[in-house]
Order: sequence, then C-alpha cells, then structure tokens
Amino acid sequence: MLCPAIIAVSCTRIEGGVLEELIWRYGYIAIFILTFFEGESVLIAAGFLAYSGYLDAVTVIIVSSLASYIGHGTFFLIALYKREAFLRLIQRFVKVNLLKLESLMARYGTASIFISQWLYGFRLLSAAVLGISRMGTTKYFSFQLISCLAWAVICTYGGYFFGATLKNVLGNVKKYEPYIALGVLAAGFLIWVIRDIWKRKNAGFTKN
Repeated sequence: MLCPAIIAVSCTRIEGGVLEELIWRYGYIAIFILTFFEGESVLIAAGFLAYSGYLDAVTVIIVSSLASYIGHGTFFLIALYKREAFLRLIQRFVKVNLLKLESLMARYGTASIFISQWLYGFRLLSAAVLGISRMGTTKYFSFQLISCLAWAVICTYGGYFFGATLKNVLGNVKKYEPYIALGVLAAGFLIWVIRDIWKRKNAGFTKN
C-alpha cells in the first residue's frame, strides 16, 4: 500500500510531471510486493489509477499476476518438500488449524486452485495446503497461472471501470483521484483487519 499512499499524500505538493515520475518509478514495484501476499484492494486502486492515466493496465496485470504466481508457488513448494517443518511453523507462529482448508481443497480438487484465489486472508495458506496434499506440480502450476491471470484481470479492470463510472456520475474528478485510490486502499486494509479479528475468533480456523 506504500506507493498509492505516497501518491495521495504528496498530491497537494507535487506538480504533474514529478508526480507521474514518482508513480512510474515506484508504482509497479509496490504492486509486485503487495500482490505477492494478497492485493485485491491494491489492484482495484491500481486499476483506477490506470484509468486515470497514471499506470498502464496491462502492465499492472502482468506484474500482479507474476507476483501472485510466485507467492503461491513458493508456499506450495515449501509445503510440498518441507511438509513437517512447514506444519511446525504454522503451529508455532500462525496458530491456524488447517483442517477446514484441507477439507475444502479435497472436496473441490482442481477447482480449489481457482476458489482459493478468492479466499481473502487464506490464499497463501491454501496454496500450502495443496502442496501438503501432494498435488502434482505440473497440474498445480498450470492451473495456478490461469487463476492468477484471471484474478489480476478481474480486479484491475474492476478498478478501471470503477474510475469510468465515477467520471460518468461525478464528472471530472482528476484532482481527487489520488485520494480516491487511497480510500480504496484504506477500505481494503479495514477489511483485512476485520477479517483477521474474525479469523482469530472463529473456532473453526483458530487453534484451541
């Protein structure tokens, strides 16, 4: 969330050319780092900024797809080849019971690769569960690439069309665009906090 936040805070002080350079230099790096872990709100904000001309939508999709793909693949491979060490790490630091995630993955099979892409807060753990289940690497990485691309396209163009809708409804909102992007990120952060609180209270996912 660093780059859009910087953009929003700096908007009142930086003139157009310098602002565009700032986004060009750091925007895609921030998108890569953040979408490695989660990132729906980041992509929606990036899509909005792409509609506004600050970023390129296709580049946002490529960068975020790659980051998500690497993130999923990393957790999948760690869980696949270092199963016991990974389970000890989860039990010690994350304190999450993986039984329900394992049940979900087993129930839906290959489709769970696509479903888990939208499990906000459990995406990387879901990838790890698929690794623990010994799903074949060729099968996993092939379908995961499709899943990451679809996720990036949907979220990015969701933000893009959000920008188009705002313009149609409110007219020219150019001077408010960085603040709107920051608001999207703030909403995403709030959802993450609420989700984390819910996860800790939920007996089904939280270790007793």
